[in-house]
Amino acid sequence: SFIADVKTAVNKIMENKRNEGGIGNSLTASVTLYCNGDQFKKLTRLADELRFVLITSSANVEQIPAPEEAEATDIDDLFVLVNAVTDPKCLRCWHHRSDVGYHPEHPEICKRCVDNVVGSGEIRRYA
Repeated sequence: SFIADVKTAVNKIMENKRNEGGIGNSLTASVTLYCNGDQFKKLTRLADELRFVLITSSANVEQIPAPEEAEATDIDDLFVLVNAVTDPKCLRCWHHRSDVGYHPEHPEICKRCVDNVVGSGEIRRYA
């Protein structure tokens, strides 16, 4: 499927970044995908769940043109930019998120984990 092919393409680029010392494991990465048309529609439909598919701390989709530092993939008109994240790590899910510590009673976990532990829990549609 297209989404599986995207995951494979992103994994190749992340592996290169890891070998260069730019990132550690995939959860220390923030990924931005650049594409247009049907690719853009399919990927944006996943919304925040794209990060779960790619197993990254964050994932975004933007329209082409991609910045110069984005890397081409084996998929036509799909470019990937991988950056190391600087946000703190949630001790529950291990994602690096800016909202870690937002809840004073749970200073070491992110908002999503607080919602899942003491709230009604998240609703996922795809991943």
